[in-house]
Amino acid sequence: MKEILERLFGDFLERPIPELTRRDALLNPLSGKALALVGMRRVGKTYLCYQRIGELLDSGIERERILYLNFEDDRLFGFSLSDFQIILDVFYAAAPEKKSSHCYFFFDEIQNVPNWERFVRRLIDTEEVSVIVTGSSAKLLSAEIATGLRGRSVDVEVFPFSFQEYLDHHAIQISHKQPIGARTRLLLNQQAELYCRKGGLPELQKLPQDRAREVAQSYVDAVVLRDVIERHGVSNVEALRALLYQVLREPATKLSIHKVYQDFKSRGLRVSKDDLYAFMRHLADAYLLFQLPLWTRSEKKRQVNPKKVYVIDNGILDGYSTQMTADQGAFLENLVFITLRRRISELGYYETRQGYEVDFVYGEAGRTVLVQAAWSLKNVRTREREIRALLQADQELENCRKQIVTLDEETTLEDGEIEVLPLWKFLGLEA
Repeated sequence: MKEILERLFGDFLERPIPELTRRDALLNPLSGKALALVGMRRVGKTYLCYQRIGELLDSGIERERILYLNFEDDRLFGFSLSDFQIILDVFYAAAPEKKSSHCYFFFDEIQNVPNWERFVRRLIDTEEVSVIVTGSSAKLLSAEIATGLRGRSVDVEVFPFSFQEYLDHHAIQISHKQPIGARTRLLLNQQAELYCRKGGLPELQKLPQDRAREVAQSYVDAVVLRDVIERHGVSNVEALRALLYQVLREPATKLSIHKVYQDFKSRGLRVSKDDLYAFMRHLADAYLLFQLPLWTRSEKKRQVNPKKVYVIDNGILDGYSTQMTADQGAFLENLVFITLRRRISELGYYETRQGYEVDFVYGEAGRTVLVQAAWSLKNVRTREREIRALLQADQELENCRKQIVTLDEETTLEDGEIEVLPLWKFLGLEA
């Protein structure tokens, strides 16, 4: 293992930093804490590490004081807890004076090594270092860090490109220093619609649609195999995939595990309800899916009511869309969810006493915010339905800020009580 690590360290010292689209992320670990980057595979965690390495080099830090290792590298297959010490031996052997300097360690996909957190804790406690770790499982945010690092970490969730990052990646420059005119609004509407369909996964951006769909499907296959089946020892693969495909083809809808169980049973698929619940947890742990609970103060109601399910990126939805024209409303709602989830962890949906549904509810600055997603309000029945749900929810929750996100419409309704936003403007509100 020593020879392999020496070769990997030498390769890193010689390899140029890849060119990348700058992400809106601050990766400055606090003293005595590791920084944990967590998100689905292929969302850009590795390139965020490269971005931070480039920042360090630009600030004058010598490259010899930086180490990057990717534990997805096949040469590190079988790496164990006892091998971690060899990393330090190799790193400091070439220049022992680095022991007295602040050094920087980047460990990519470190969750592949059992008990990795023990080494990271020792490294932070005994060496003058900053440590950034990445992983494709929410366990990095919960059990492993809580148990192993015991409060010695700062967690950063990594999502696909935001709309601004998407524009930057495609070299579309929008001035934020002057009022936006009609031509720019048209451009933003067009790009927001493309972003809504294509999503923000970096590798898919410049691929033709057929190829992008294939690559998106390969991402899902990798997540299912590596982060669910292998990691959690799932044996009923047929039922797992059937559940996942149902979600991917019916996004932004409520999922009743009981109904899924009955459906699978009628089709001859043998699976327990407990397994179905576990599959959903595993897929959420891998950041492929998100479950949105009912917005209520009652924990019991949150548990017994079905959750709505959303997908990490619309590029994946497109990869599994079976229609010639995808469900535009579902794509829009999924994108609105991901946009909100980037900056708000406590989200829910709401059902009024008369059974009308508000897509998203959250608290902000001491006030409740209600958000509906509708592709267009030109249809009178659609407009009346969305307004009715918001007004009834406002009466029940009291003094709410109310928004409807559409593709390209902008106005106010109900004497200014409801703000109607075009998608591009809503996306621009991201933190």
